[in-house]
Amino acid sequence: MNMPIRSAVLKLVLVGCSVLLAQLGQASSDRTESVMDAIVELDVARASKLLSDHSGGAGMPLERARLALYLGDCDAAQAVLSSPSLRATPEGAELLALATSCAKATAGALVIKDDKAGVQVRLQDSRDKALVPFIVEVASKARAAMQRDLGVDLPRPLRIELVRDTFSLSAITGLPVEAADTTGTLAVARWGRVTMMSPRATRRGYGWEDTLAHEITHLALARATRDRAPLWLQEGIAKREETRWREQRPGDGEPSADAIAHRAMVTGRSVGIDKLGPSIAMLPTPEAASIAYAEVQSFVNYWINENGDAALRLLFADLKGIQSNTADAALKSVSGYTLTEWNLKWRAWLGEAAEPTPAKEHPRIQGESLARWVRLTDLLHERGHFGAASKALAPALDPAKGLASVHWRAARSALADQRPEQAREALGGVSDIDVLHGAWFALKGRFEEEDGALEAAKSSYDLALSVDPLFDEVACHGRMRHEQFSSNSREHEALCRAAREIRR
Repeated sequence: MNMPIRSAVLKLVLVGCSVLLAQLGQASSDRTESVMDAIVELDVARASKLLSDHSGGAGMPLERARLALYLGDCDAAQAVLSSPSLRATPEGAELLALATSCAKATAGALVIKDDKAGVQVRLQDSRDKALVPFIVEVASKARAAMQRDLGVDLPRPLRIELVRDTFSLSAITGLPVEAADTTGTLAVARWGRVTMMSPRATRRGYGWEDTLAHEITHLALARATRDRAPLWLQEGIAKREETRWREQRPGDGEPSADAIAHRAMVTGRSVGIDKLGPSIAMLPTPEAASIAYAEVQSFVNYWINENGDAALRLLFADLKGIQSNTADAALKSVSGYTLTEWNLKWRAWLGEAAEPTPAKEHPRIQGESLARWVRLTDLLHERGHFGAASKALAPALDPAKGLASVHWRAARSALADQRPEQAREALGGVSDIDVLHGAWFALKGRFEEEDGALEAAKSSYDLALSVDPLFDEVACHGRMRHEQFSSNSREHEALCRAAREIRR
């Protein structure tokens, strides 16, 4: 073969090899992308099969580690990511740091599975075990609400982590501790599961039930949109859904999201639905976070009212398919307007329709004086000096009228001092209090139970548990430590025993 022909043949071979290598590289890239898609959609069975079928493909070790994180197996993720080739890459190094901190935070954790409900709860502190049945109940109802409202069927098991503190929350999710502390973040939906702080982590609990439903909504949206929903849509839908899994409760929507957003707009404190940054949890102040949540909730409610639930589901499908998280293309496809245009329409509507936020009345008392009276009352009550506890709080009753914590303290001390009528009078009614206070509603439930109003009592007990389930007087249905508690429910009895072992 002469030289020109040999050279031509060689060129053809090289071109063919290049084309083949390019095709193989594209095929490998497509397989890796398919695994990533399955993981973020929480389809772990499909992701596992794809990884098994193409175990030797480029990029597969990183996805194997990612899947392990989604499954909560931080030890396995750490082992895979410790490979020199992976930890030398920026993404591999970042995931390795997360897997390492997660493995430390979950070492020795207790895992409880409810196969019937399809919920798995991992407890960093085994003393929270008595709370698991109540977590499972809320998670099941929230998952049903996601199916009803969003058309999203969340996979089983639904994974929930319950941790002790902000440091553990950060270790498992990657959210910076400073950001969680600044905005008061109590839970995060990330890596295919909800990580939430135990109600025992705060002095008087928090609205853990709605918080759990809020975070489960984020998982549903990640599944529905392949995690391409922009932040305003994620948080707006989550705020909308956090109460739709249950019946209405006292204080719901007070003040309304529309009113808060309107006030922020007219006072120049608006955050802006298109200026949220990477996370609301990373905004500079709790006030900014509160305004941002109200704005996205108001905007999303307005958009749904204008376009309908069917348009919302179509928006999810478009976001999943267009491979972009700006939402402009999907929004215009579904509704004919971009985000900027919808933002202008919403702000114009807000200026006309929203009512101003009413000025909040504050008790006529100095905070330091109230704190001293409350502390003295608590100390006397804990030592069994119930009459003295009532007298110590008496000066605060009128100036602090409306504070649920003061009404409850006055009522329980009077009750312990064998003055039930004065206790009922001191407790007052729902319209007399400022917040959803767990111990206040537990004592209200006790009085209703004594009057034979069992349905009303159950409702009050449920309200109390939704706020502060591990405070003993809540868990024990308004019964104080020196009183016996019995229930037909093993779950409630176990919760009461667990709560009485806690000193807060």
